[in-house]
Amino acid sequence: MYEYRFEIASIDGKRQWKTKCGFKTMTEARREGKAALLAYEQAGQIVLKDRISVADFLSYWMENDCMIELKPTTIKNYKKTVEKILKPKIGSYRLKSLTREILQALIIDLFDQGYSYNSLTSIKGVLTKSMNFALDNHYITTSPAVRLKIPKNKVPKVPTRSAPHYYIDREAMNKVFARFPETSPSHIPLKLGYECGLRLGEVFGLCWEDVDFKNKVIYINRQVQWYQDRERTSLSKVEKNGTSESGDGFWYFAPPKYNSYRKVEISNELADLLFREQARQSRASEYYGIYYTYYYSECATSINGETPKTVNGINRISKDENGYPVHFVCIRDNGTFISPRTMQHVSRVIKKEITKQFDFHSLRKTHASMLAEMGVEQKYIQTRLGHANLDMTINVYECTTDIMRERGRSALNRLYT
Repeated sequence: MYEYRFEIASIDGKRQWKTKCGFKTMTEARREGKAALLAYEQAGQIVLKDRISVADFLSYWMENDCMIELKPTTIKNYKKTVEKILKPKIGSYRLKSLTREILQALIIDLFDQGYSYNSLTSIKGVLTKSMNFALDNHYITTSPAVRLKIPKNKVPKVPTRSAPHYYIDREAMNKVFARFPETSPSHIPLKLGYECGLRLGEVFGLCWEDVDFKNKVIYINRQVQWYQDRERTSLSKVEKNGTSESGDGFWYFAPPKYNSYRKVEISNELADLLFREQARQSRASEYYGIYYTYYYSECATSINGETPKTVNGINRISKDENGYPVHFVCIRDNGTFISPRTMQHVSRVIKKEITKQFDFHSLRKTHASMLAEMGVEQKYIQTRLGHANLDMTINVYECTTDIMRERGRSALNRLYT
């Protein structure tokens, strides 16, 4: 058996090689090697910085463009895409060798591996932004990331990979609320997820100024996110898990996902529950006095869809009294912030004691499906949940329930009789 081998773009200053073996003759190996080398060297555009690899360029882009203006969560997601997907797949190419055909083939390959539409959209976005940066800085003369398409009418070779979210029936939810009653710190977060379809970060970012008791609506103006500024030690995990200062980072306010600022109507029952909770917190603050915990944000929080002010892309939450007062809806008796991570424990209890088909995000799916059962317009459901497009509402969050099937069967009988 024979093989061919030639040098490709270096990565981190180390020489890299492209090889392929299994050829029966030296002539065949030489012929295929020349063809592979020609394809590698001549593809793409002539550029000023023509020796850099895609892997090294993506690292440079992350450091010199993304770190300047993007939110920490966005940077984290971009880095994951770059390190886990793009560098292993196309990192060994020279940047000048990239073509639209190569990137389109990558998208299709990931689709066939079961990547979801949302994941592919995110990957496509990283490719587009990084190549635009390369174009603006004269690494390339044209972008290879133009007009990339995500397959829609094609069946992937591997089923789409996505975490399952379940429809939770009323009987199971009644047991959940019995297990975590109004006196439990987890009761209101569960109610907000079930009756409003809020995301986890939106639930715990809700403040009392977002609640309009007169009109019975809540405004989704923000979400809370965790900023991990360095690796957590084992000791810090033990000492601070479940608190507002867990680990070696801090909580901060960020805009809702997809900037989905919105108004969400609430039921009379939920409005009464929130009113009782606000009154309880007022009594608790008087009872604890100087021992009651208060929180502040670095910048003023947004109200009714206003663009939030931030420092370096984040609005840090702390106990620094020089900041702006924050009045969380979800707090304990002594005023301490209830971390979204408490829902991990709640989910484990529910799975063990009530139903294995549960996670917090399933409450969104359940809420959307229950509204659809009642014949609510899909556009209203999309707006209420804060989805970027209607397809997501229909394909992901609505499921066909027994009530829908019965309604459909009744319509068929009326239609053909």
